[in-house]
Amino acid sequence: MQDEYVKAIDKLKMDDERKSEMRNILEKECASAREPAKKTRLGKGATAGLIAASLAATMGILLIVPTTRDAISAGVRSIFRIEVPEGAVDSVDKLHQDREERYIPTDVVDESVASEISAAVSKQDKEEDKYIESVAVNADYYKDPELNELANKYANEHYTIFDLAKDKEEADPEDIYQQMKTNDWFKEGFSIHYQTGDNASGHYCSIIVFKASEEQIQGFLKNEFSIVSYERREHHQEKISFDDFWKKNVDAEGNVIYEGSWTGPEPDMKLLPSDSARFMNYKLTYDPAGKLAICEFEEGGGIG
Repeated sequence: MQDEYVKAIDKLKMDDERKSEMRNILEKECASAREPAKKTRLGKGATAGLIAASLAATMGILLIVPTTRDAISAGVRSIFRIEVPEGAVDSVDKLHQDREERYIPTDVVDESVASEISAAVSKQDKEEDKYIESVAVNADYYKDPELNELANKYANEHYTIFDLAKDKEEADPEDIYQQMKTNDWFKEGFSIHYQTGDNASGHYCSIIVFKASEEQIQGFLKNEFSIVSYERREHHQEKISFDDFWKKNVDAEGNVIYEGSWTGPEPDMKLLPSDSARFMNYKLTYDPAGKLAICEFEEGGGIG
């Protein structure tokens, strides 16, 4: 069962016996997540999709998808882009799909418990809707020709455009990941978020496009290394250095590429056969001439 729902349940005012009853119901419901979409675990896709969106403003990720270059209408210099894998689903579309198809077990508990479950789910839905309304923008929001070109490309493929500056404004200062973002890392930009695979074993992915100086790129890398270092400590893994984590290369067109990946230990207890070690994979491609960066993000694994 997801930590977010454990926290939600703990916040409800009820005795320990009732909390235990609710947890048992939700854990049983996790078994339905083996199905691709029908009777998914309670709001799992919606929660994880928005978690990916909130984390994506500070994470870049490695995906095995093609990188291409297209000439932009505003100039002769070409820009690189990252293609979204076939079959991927936009995070907002996935959120709405999971809301329509989820099963909330209010029919097997007494009325007061059912009311508390419904209230918790409704509150989460409203918070997610508020976040999207505050952060999503149309593709022509960006005056920079390269950002505009790429934003329109993804928007035309029906992906929601999330503005990085607006996302930063909406960030929860109490969130542990936000507290690690001590370095400036972008001038302006956007991200898109999507899921590949089903709810039981899917991966939550992002593509982040932004303008940044070389100093800001280093700020991005430092922020991400802080998060990875935190995860390693939490999973009782040995320390690694910044240079050991980030692998730097330069491609044939002069773009600087940074790659890194983290995999946690296999979980001691599994609720579902698909439960596995958490992982985060990173790739950042940076054009020093155009001050344009594109990051790819993939996160998966975990319990429940």
